[in-house]
Amino acid sequence: MQRQFDIFVVEAPDVLAVHWGWLIALGLGLVALGFVAIWRARAATLVSVGFLGALLLVGAVAVLIFAFSLAGYWTDFFAHVLWAILVGIIGLILVTRPAISAEAITLVLAFYFIATGVLGIGFALSSHIESVWLYVFDGLVSAVLGCLLLAGWPLSGLWAIGLFIGIDLILKGGAIVTLGLSLRAISE
Repeated sequence: MQRQFDIFVVEAPDVLAVHWGWLIALGLGLVALGFVAIWRARAATLVSVGFLGALLLVGAVAVLIFAFSLAGYWTDFFAHVLWAILVGIIGLILVTRPAISAEAITLVLAFYFIATGVLGIGFALSSHIESVWLYVFDGLVSAVLGCLLLAGWPLSGLWAIGLFIGIDLILKGGAIVTLGLSLRAISE
């Protein structure tokens, strides 16, 4: 996998290498948006939960249209209609009550982080791999993050998702800036 990326950077098309500035601008924009999301974490949480609810409502309508386009398959029809109703109800709850929904999503995230942390530590200690302490540290960080979210719940539900989105935007923006700088080095 790493070799494919090396080939891409070495043999990047001239079109990409010429427009390296756009990638740097996009990356810096994402980094700035990430800092805004961290600064206004509660607003970012509510907007992202509302957006997820809107996506679920659109998905429910699409599944419902697909259910009615099936001809002759009654079991598939009822399964799709039930699935569309369930997704639609969840989407409607996310759109109409984003704060309570964010708290519920944060609670699920907390248990997810705790479970993946404990399982990661168990995997690292039970398998014979190199750099076992790196995997133990990764699992420990996940478990501690889950415990911190759980300890601060329900208040952590109002800012945690926005904070995570902000951090993700900063990291993705930094990666895109790095790609743009690599393409700039190729174009010169």
